[in-house]
Amino acid sequence: MTDTARYSEDALEAVHRLHETAEKLIHAPASEALLISAMTHYISVRHILTADAPSGATLGALARTEQFIVASADAYYRQLPDDAETSLKHAERTALFGNRLMALDGIGPATTNQLFERGIFTPEQLFAIPAHTLETLDLPAASLARVTSLHNAHQAKTPD
Repeated sequence: MTDTARYSEDALEAVHRLHETAEKLIHAPASEALLISAMTHYISVRHILTADAPSGATLGALARTEQFIVASADAYYRQLPDDAETSLKHAERTALFGNRLMALDGIGPATTNQLFERGIFTPEQLFAIPAHTLETLDLPAASLARVTSLHNAHQAKTPD
């Protein structure tokens, strides 16, 4: 089997596994195990498909898939009681579902974890918060300064 054929076969199998997992997320109640599986399959697909120069359509589809999985994780974790036991420690959850937040300049694992604890899982959720209420997030001073700076920069770029 040639390298190209092997690559195509691996890519097709990875996409198929991700599709099956996403279908389960769409049609069945989410569980932590299903969310972990979905993100793991997504990461596999992303690595395979971005090994070469993917098209804009491919990058867009990958971004929407990640957003769906992260939104599903957000909904799942929000519905849990505060004292619920989960299989993922905070750092593991942040590493698995926090890539979109950590892609923001100046947001690392610690700030991402702090945002997760406040129910903010995506940049869209962060930027939807009115600027005057950012302080109600009760973040440590350094994290609040980074988040406020990013928020202000985003608001300045976004037309009304």
